[in-house]
Amino acid sequence: MNLKPFGPLRIILTCGSILGAMAQCEAADPVKIATRSKTETSIAASSQQEKYSFIMFWKKQDEATNAMWKNLQAGLADRSQLATPVAVNVNAPQEAAIVKRFGVSRAPMPLMLAVAPNGAVTASYAKVLDTTKIDNAFVTPTMTRCMLAMQHRKVVLLCVHGNDQTAPPAGVTEFKSIPCYQNTSEIVHMHVSDPAETKFLKELEIPRTSQTTTTVFMAPPGVLLGKYPANVTKAHLISKLQAAGKGCGDKNCKHCRQ
Repeated sequence: MNLKPFGPLRIILTCGSILGAMAQCEAADPVKIATRSKTETSIAASSQQEKYSFIMFWKKQDEATNAMWKNLQAGLADRSQLATPVAVNVNAPQEAAIVKRFGVSRAPMPLMLAVAPNGAVTASYAKVLDTTKIDNAFVTPTMTRCMLAMQHRKVVLLCVHGNDQTAPPAGVTEFKSIPCYQNTSEIVHMHVSDPAETKFLKELEIPRTSQTTTTVFMAPPGVLLGKYPANVTKAHLISKLQAAGKGCGDKNCKHCRQ
């Protein structure tokens, strides 16, 4: 089967906790908040302000590192309301937690990751940062939700609604109700009239004039399994997932019985 890599959703799978989840936990853990590094505090603050964090990880302050940092600051100069640049020395003991969280200790350096307010990694640039590509890191709210789910190794059923529809198709609901897919899949909703999702709708090739619900089926690390009409069945979704060789994220998945 020729599976289509899904544009901006073809992102690296990060290791460890995701910032959005971390922020929720730390809200109830004053001790952990007190021990956060300055970098973690900065990222958490940006998240609360609905801003992106552009994190540059580096090991040596060489020409490549200096060039990336210079380009990052220049690229974000007129986007201060949208994003905050952060530099992280991966060899610094106080940055061990954030290095582990993103699993970048062995990554080529310098490395820049764009992190959305919800914790989703929306772009990565190694060695060289082209300032003309920074815009690509800013994605729509629904795209960040889909990305975050796939970074948690979940399959995504994106329901793109027309008219005033809000409920997922019956086949999607039935798929989600299967025990081995309950915790390894996520249903995300989007409406064709949402102006904030223009970029995503264009990529999905779904017109704003759509009057029904289209289900977009995606799997990690950003593979488009298919787009289906409102009458899609759970059996069809399962067959597409299995044909693509995608599991349910659970080692017992092969024992799943629908």
